[in-house]
Amino acid sequence: MNARLKVIADNQGGVFSRAQALASGYTPDQVVACLRAGYWVRLRRGQYAENVDVSHLPPWERARWAHRQRTHAAMNSLRSGSVAASHQSALVLHGLPVWGLDLGLVHVSRVHGRSGGVVAGVQHHLGKLTPNDLTVLEGRLATTAGRAVLEAACTASFEAAVVGVDALLHAGGLNAADLHRLQEVIEFWPGSATARAALRFGDPLSESVGESRMRVFLYEYGFPTPVLQAEFRDRQGFVGRVDFYFPAYGLVIEFDGLLKYGGAAADVLVEEKRREDRLRALGLTVVRSVWSDLDHPATLAAALRRTFAAARRTA
Repeated sequence: MNARLKVIADNQGGVFSRAQALASGYTPDQVVACLRAGYWVRLRRGQYAENVDVSHLPPWERARWAHRQRTHAAMNSLRSGSVAASHQSALVLHGLPVWGLDLGLVHVSRVHGRSGGVVAGVQHHLGKLTPNDLTVLEGRLATTAGRAVLEAACTASFEAAVVGVDALLHAGGLNAADLHRLQEVIEFWPGSATARAALRFGDPLSESVGESRMRVFLYEYGFPTPVLQAEFRDRQGFVGRVDFYFPAYGLVIEFDGLLKYGGAAADVLVEEKRREDRLRALGLTVVRSVWSDLDHPATLAAALRRTFAAARRTA
């Protein structure tokens, strides 16, 4: 890629059009040659990107990468200012979690409320957008983080909606005025009941996708409401913060997200073991849960009920 085209692509998420390549000095034959040689990849009709090896990334990050590129390609092919990236596509541009959301289609919202529907892999949504609903991300018009989270929440499961709401609240991306306004905006949208329930349940102290999913699991299976991010100290000083603390049971649950992300370094594991030993020395029961546990919620619930029963007897 020559320098002129690289500048254009870098400002568009790595994506460029055939017209932009030609304007940057490439001939039609050179465009075809770059595609055939595998230097460039075709994202959609007339929209390309350099062929970048992302095989080292975990699957969920590759999915985000691919969706981000498809979003830029779709936006680059549509008339500037006519649509805004929205729903999960806006969440990807905002860098917010998209766990549990379908990334198969690019989502945009019509700025001027014309026809909707799916066209060439792009879901066009209708909905009134005001300046308060819009921002610019990576050079693209997009819905704000708050709006995007609620847009996606209206199409998602309660669990996925909570993941988005927790992340938004944790990042401080929703103030009281925005919350009130957006609740009025989505009042009559299909799926708005799920979004409102997620907003009521959301907690800014939830620090990861795994913690949000665990909170939903504990709620849906009838466990007590935990204290989030409780801090503990011993005679040596600060021990640490724990993900979930149940004071009536002297019980701590730690969600180990490191296992999803390829495991932790040996020194990290040793430090975690020391931390757990210090927590147990305080008389606490410490339980660790991992991503795969949430794939078998009934089994996890049965095991935790036994742990709670034992903790109650010894409390």
